[in-house]
Amino acid sequence: MKEASGELSMTLVTIIAVGVIVGIFALFWPKIQEAIDDKWGSFDTDVGNPKSTMIVK
Repeated sequence: MKEASGELSMTLVTIIAVGVIVGIFALFWPKIQEAIDDKWGSFDTDVGNPKSTMIVK
């Protein structure tokens, strides 16, 4: 019985830890998405032009 209780405790700790990590990621996702959108298509690696029109929103 003691061993089963220990396994349950570790499972709950793992579930809570994953939930906290997902929550933190969800909290910062809008800023991450905004940064990706701002940088998307701003570089043209073939020509070296920082204001490429390769990708149009």
